[in-house]
Amino acid sequence: MEILIFDLVGKMAHFRKYYTNSSSLTYYFPPRTAIIGIIAGIIGIERDKYYELFSQEKTKISLSIKTPVRKLQQTVNYIWAESIKELNLSKGQHTQIPLEIVLPEKDNLLRYRIFFHHNDKEIFNKVINAIKNKKIHYPVYLGISEFIGDVEFVDLVEAIEYKGTEDPIEIDSVINMDFLKKGEVIFDNSQYIKEKMPFEFDKDRRLKTEPKDFLIEIRRGRIKLKKFSHVFFKVNVGEEINNVVFMEK
Repeated sequence: MEILIFDLVGKMAHFRKYYTNSSSLTYYFPPRTAIIGIIAGIIGIERDKYYELFSQEKTKISLSIKTPVRKLQQTVNYIWAESIKELNLSKGQHTQIPLEIVLPEKDNLLRYRIFFHHNDKEIFNKVINAIKNKKIHYPVYLGISEFIGDVEFVDLVEAIEYKGTEDPIEIDSVINMDFLKKGEVIFDNSQYIKEKMPFEFDKDRRLKTEPKDFLIEIRRGRIKLKKFSHVFFKVNVGEEINNVVFMEK
């Protein structure tokens, strides 16, 4: 399988958790729904027009974090307005909302590595050319428009499929919890986080499937397993070999 590898980079991010209300909490990494939105925007597809085009039957997406991440909560002032006319601060009112932000632990930039494949060769090539040649249609942002990001082409490679392994293995991507069996994860000094995330929308922006749980390691970006019964792929990125698991079945 041919895989496009590219990085999402930015100084900070906020990927709002769907079940929060007054306090805006964030995931540590972009959900699948946010990733396909970024990819669709790169090639110029308008908001809410791409859900079926990037369905899980047609698209394969995997994500790894390349920088240790942390969260910081800040209070943000918003304009209190009940109509467009009040956006000029005519009432002089503000409201303060706690906003959780994802930041890099040590480095200057957040870096999420995306592994992408699409069954439609025309769409796949369009995404490759846009990212490789920096012909980005809509600006990239990491969750909200205040957090402008960028994409960097990494490589275009052939991924080798493995139908599980009985040997210890490190997975370099987030893993859908549906793919893990009890006793497979090695709990040592790694910092694992489980995130419940929206997975796929239908054409009317309604959840097509139930939210999915994903496991991530936020320091090294690698999940240690005693064995792994699900399908994974070996991907050569320069001299580095990555074991990745796609979010989709």
